[in-house]
Amino acid sequence: MKRISIILIACLMMAAAAAQPGHHGRTPRPQRYTVSFQSQHGESFNVFMDGELMNRMPQSRVMVNDVSDRTHEVVVVLKRPVQKAAVLQLLPGEPSVVVNVNFDERTETLSLYTPSHNRAESRVVTYQEPSPRPEHHKVRPEPPAPQPPMEPEIRRATEEDVAAMVLRMKNQSFDSDRLALGKVIVASSNLTASQIARLAETIDFSSSQVDFLKYAYNYCIDKPNYYQTVDILTFSSDKKKVLDYIATQK
Repeated sequence: MKRISIILIACLMMAAAAAQPGHHGRTPRPQRYTVSFQSQHGESFNVFMDGELMNRMPQSRVMVNDVSDRTHEVVVVLKRPVQKAAVLQLLPGEPSVVVNVNFDERTETLSLYTPSHNRAESRVVTYQEPSPRPEHHKVRPEPPAPQPPMEPEIRRATEEDVAAMVLRMKNQSFDSDRLALGKVIVASSNLTASQIARLAETIDFSSSQVDFLKYAYNYCIDKPNYYQTVDILTFSSDKKKVLDYIATQK
């Protein structure tokens, strides 16, 4: 009976030892863990792990989650006119990396170290950054092509405007005055061919009408219709003069 009790106690002690975490009482490292990168003096940096960018904007503290329990190549890059980079082989289970910048009179050195005394030193280098993670990489859209400046909208003379112009020309005492006023009006107004013809009708002498219609052609806003203005002329020879002038202006 005593022997059975001793055997039973030994079995219980072996079972309790087997239930202790890890070999020799040590807890096994997790399969996934978080690594903290922190600057000792507030310097901003980027972290690349196995060629992938971990933080898009430079920061003084970077947390990398879901790190697998194996050795990783870590690159820490300081943003400088000439970039500084340090490469560290991060050992399995190392939970933090301190980023330290040391200054002296001539050089600025970037150092990385972990609580397990895993260290890396840098020197001034031109570092070609690996491509960022696809989900963070966005193609910057091309700026839109410059648009040509919009031309100001032309304000056409209304029927009321033309009626007032016609009345003003009729109020002139002499035909030469009507011709002179008509040239001023067409040069300062946006008139159509039919509106110019109405002004030409206020002029008495056919020679003055021809002179006015030739002058007004270059100010007409619908030149393809300008040939219709000759309908207000009486003589075929005068019509031909205006039409021949229009032909030379094309």
